[in-house]
Amino acid sequence: MFSRVVLMMTALFLLLTHPGVTAAQSPTVDRSNLVLELLFDGDARDTSGNEHHGELFGPVSTEDRFGQPNAAFSFDGKNDYIRVAPPPALSSEAFTLSVWVKYDDDAFSRYWTNGVITQDNGGSSERRVFQLSAFGPLPTWHIMGRGRDPLITRPVGTSVWRHLAVTHDGEEHRLYMDGELHDQAEAPFPPHPQEPVYVGRKGSGEPDFYFKGVIDDVRIYTETLSPEAILALTRENGWQPPALAGIEVPDPPESSLEDALVAHWPMETAAIRDVSASGLKTIVMGQPESIEGRRGGALRFDGNEDWAVVKNPSLDLLHYLTITCWIRGFDTDSEYSQVLWYGDGAWGQDPYSMSIQEGKVGFRVDDVATQWEVMTESTPSPGAWTFVAATLNTRSDGLMDQKIYVNGELSMEQVTPNPYRYIELGRMWLTFATFGSGWDLSRLDLDDVRLYNRSLSHREIESLFEEAQE
Repeated sequence: MFSRVVLMMTALFLLLTHPGVTAAQSPTVDRSNLVLELLFDGDARDTSGNEHHGELFGPVSTEDRFGQPNAAFSFDGKNDYIRVAPPPALSSEAFTLSVWVKYDDDAFSRYWTNGVITQDNGGSSERRVFQLSAFGPLPTWHIMGRGRDPLITRPVGTSVWRHLAVTHDGEEHRLYMDGELHDQAEAPFPPHPQEPVYVGRKGSGEPDFYFKGVIDDVRIYTETLSPEAILALTRENGWQPPALAGIEVPDPPESSLEDALVAHWPMETAAIRDVSASGLKTIVMGQPESIEGRRGGALRFDGNEDWAVVKNPSLDLLHYLTITCWIRGFDTDSEYSQVLWYGDGAWGQDPYSMSIQEGKVGFRVDDVATQWEVMTESTPSPGAWTFVAATLNTRSDGLMDQKIYVNGELSMEQVTPNPYRYIELGRMWLTFATFGSGWDLSRLDLDDVRLYNRSLSHREIESLFEEAQE
């Protein structure tokens, strides 16, 4: 960013020409514990006074968020980065990172990308300190398996400036964007005195982690800045952050039971045909055994080779759905056996699944940050056919009502404490008797699997159970 004199002049100009900008919107932050400051005024000098100057490897000087030329650095996402070595001495008890970013339109993929600021060599665990990167379009504070990664749980947008900040107080990591706290998690923070700090990539140089966009004003403190101080950095010189897009929840579908049916697999033959109007194609792995079911055939998955996969966007059921099926022959000792799973194998990218956990049946919905699961109260008998149904209904306040039924009766219900935050649908697939790409195959008998695009009522679920008794 441009020099402090110009900053002060700009702040004065804003005060004089924009009545809505007041001195309170441009407060200062105590610099006594500032150990690294890279303002990127055409170079990577450390203006904190500690002389941890950065070495440039390709980034191009460009304008900052105020339109000032030669006041930020643009990174091409291929091989541009800045290295700070030796790094500033950090504290495991008090830490703050502050940085401005603007992601290019094509910066994100579906997985880990865009190392903004990192102290992470990608190998030796003690040299993996921190990584401010992105999972999909969501900025993430990666703390190397020492705890859950805090992340921004809404798409931040591209070609817009965002202020990201992280604090640690010896116990908890907090991730802020544009002055607002978005996520937090408990974990230790063990600095490494020799591992360089990188801007624009990981220390390991992995191609996916090269940043694509513009970075400005990197600051690191050996102090846990308060929320007020974080907001002060965000509003420096009268900056007003752009609005953040919300998550839209569609209205619940209103349709008959027949019209709500998305897919129906009777499981009468090893081909696993969908007999609904959708006619979804199933790819079968192994040779599931045809056995006698409730009313005709069923399939036995052996837990060694047998599973199946279906891919179709009609299965993108995020806010409203019902799963029904008949199960038998499952392993009551297994900690986690999938009945049905939908996702893409990436972390946090499995919107819904049904599983058996030590004999109980679970229904789980995920977003990128949280998993919500409801379990049956009792353990169904593995020696008898059991009808299981799970429903998801997103309420007007964004919270989700999850229910699981056994033989037509409600077994357990919960309302999630948080609304669905974000998940990127598309390129996903549904599996039977496994999850992902055939990981941890399940042993069970499966019959008459159905998916609906709305939450069925208790009476509708009872009628499906009673229908099978006729």
